Amino acid sequence: MSETVLAGRWRILAALTFARTSMGFQFQSVAALAPFVAPELELDHAQLGWLIGIYLLPGVVIALPGGLLGARYGDKRMTLAGLALMTGGGLWLAASSSIAEADAARTLSGAGAVVLNVLLTKMVADWFAGKERLLAMSILINAWPIGIGIALFGLGALGEAVGWRAAIATAAAVAAAGFIAVLALYRAVPDGAQAPPAGIGLGAIDAREWRLLAIASLPWLFFNAAYQIVVSFLPLVLVERGASVAGSGAMTALNTALVIISVQAGGVLLKRSARPDVICHAALFGWCASLLMLAGTSAPLLWIVAGGLIGGLPASAFVNLPAEFLRPQSRAAGMGVFYTIYYVGCALLPSAAGRLSDLTGSAGATLSLAAFLLLLCAPILMLFRRATSAPGSATA
Repeated sequence: MSETVLAGRWRILAALTFARTSMGFQFQSVAALAPFVAPELELDHAQLGWLIGIYLLPGVVIALPGGLLGARYGDKRMTLAGLALMTGGGLWLAASSSIAEADAARTLSGAGAVVLNVLLTKMVADWFAGKERLLAMSILINAWPIGIGIALFGLGALGEAVGWRAAIATAAAVAAAGFIAVLALYRAVPDGAQAPPAGIGLGAIDAREWRLLAIASLPWLFFNAAYQIVVSFLPLVLVERGASVAGSGAMTALNTALVIISVQAGGVLLKRSARPDVICHAALFGWCASLLMLAGTSAPLLWIVAGGLIGGLPASAFVNLPAEFLRPQSRAAGMGVFYTIYYVGCALLPSAAGRLSDLTGSAGATLSLAAFLLLLCAPILMLFRRATSAPGSATA
């Protein structure tokens, strides 16, 4: 691509990042406003948890069709459709008067968010290449936790001031603003810069890409599942050690804030490093060690800080792996497969962590499972490098 064509790619990244921030903001809106939502809709804890988690459930069945629809109808068009569903679902939730209606509205928003999640990664991969893509990916993926953080800090106070329905509608308005940003700023990579489709739907993915997808999907899955286990069960671990509920929540929030910083630092470091995999391996082993110490120590703050500072460093490298070998014409379908594996695994592994906690009688066992998942990422990354360097495995 020419320099003239590439000149606007950072504005495009800004629009896509804002859209992904709106997704994290909307996801966290129900949890942030739970003290207001639960009493009015008469939700018990199980129903509230379902309302929060149902946002991600459509990913199991929609991630792959979302990628295929992007390939068929255009990434921008389907991204705008996803943001429209998020906006409509958010407004519907704000007006809901029953549990069933709230669940349906939340599912609609989640379906749009899944389409968005699949296609945004693919769109960034289209516009950025090489190590610059690592930096761009780190900016994009950080938008999700940043959106969650903004919701945690702002929506509770907003709900107190104007009511939870208006606050939920605000999350829908942010999604609408993302729609406007993508509509105004995004443009597709020029036709001459990409090859035409190689097949219809999954037929666009060749045999080599299928083999590499089977490997490349696992580090991103295990990394995210480990993070979800940590943020879900770390408060329980700390309470078991004698911390207050408020104190355990504050330390978990500190860990999340540090992970956000380390994800961005990782994008910069990996872009500049001559051996980025070394940074990934060191970060994985360091975070793994910190989690094992957390599982067995009575002085957790040091390991919470240490894990947060290094935990996010490999994130952009892992989400970038499919872009290293998927051709432009197979990228949409390939990312659909990549995120389908991600959603299925992230639905099952945190549940397995909870089951492990029940069996052992200790929440600390969940952190050991998270450490094990992180440890698996290192040999899988080495296997991926060996597979892509084999004869006949030139990258896209």
